[in-house]
Amino acid sequence: MTTKHSLEIAGKTDTGCVRTNNEDNLAIDQGLGLLVVADGMGGHNSGEVASEIATSTIRDFAQKMIGGPKIMVPEGGDPALSVRGKQLEYFVKSANTMIYEKGRAFPKDAGMGTTVVAALADDKLLTVAHVGDSRLYLFRNGRLSQVTEDHSLVTDQVKKGLLTADEAAHSNLQNILTRALGAEENVKVDVAEHPLLPGDVLLMASDGLSKMMTDEEVAAVLVEDSTPLRVVDTLIERSRKAGGVDNITIICARVPAKGAGNPFKGLVSRIFGA
Repeated sequence: MTTKHSLEIAGKTDTGCVRTNNEDNLAIDQGLGLLVVADGMGGHNSGEVASEIATSTIRDFAQKMIGGPKIMVPEGGDPALSVRGKQLEYFVKSANTMIYEKGRAFPKDAGMGTTVVAALADDKLLTVAHVGDSRLYLFRNGRLSQVTEDHSLVTDQVKKGLLTADEAAHSNLQNILTRALGAEENVKVDVAEHPLLPGDVLLMASDGLSKMMTDEEVAAVLVEDSTPLRVVDTLIERSRKAGGVDNITIICARVPAKGAGNPFKGLVSRIFGA
């Protein structure tokens, strides 16, 4: 699919090879350039409930406050943020409130939570908000960079020099989060903005990808495959082949290369040799 800003977007979620249920969810609104990935946690089906609340709440608020006849800017929040940053922060905090209150109201959902990474992107600017260890990467000029920082115990230990990055990647403490939606009444949301350039590729994923593939392996796929849909399909396939120990959810979005023409014109050219 293509946004009104011409971003090409694809996204899929897969249960993986070990788990019997999928606690991941995703949301895409092509008109708004909205991308959301959430990885739920909790007993029974509560993880799935939490991640669905997160993705649907963020999407619904975005459609009302950005996609309606009048753009609405929430009051309060971090005064240093841009309008889009304030909006994303508000959407994510609203999702936290919904999950937290539902967990308190229904004993079977008590303690449920979810990670979330949400972005608003067009062909010039990326605004991203996240809580937990679902990630957003930027692939530019053949180099893959992790834009978000995991809110996890092992990440904190790496920052303190207690673990190396390689030790953290193989630690049995990887699943311990220091921040998640629904865990507390209030949550701190990390929000950032980054300029985008022609040809940039955005990759959002739950940890079902990072557990199975290194950044170098992911970058190799992005070099090989030309379209977001092929990237998503290939990464899910290779994550499954590597063991697929967790649910795998991936969204890929590509900024058109500089001078990219009308796709219909290109199709006509390929058919008629024009």
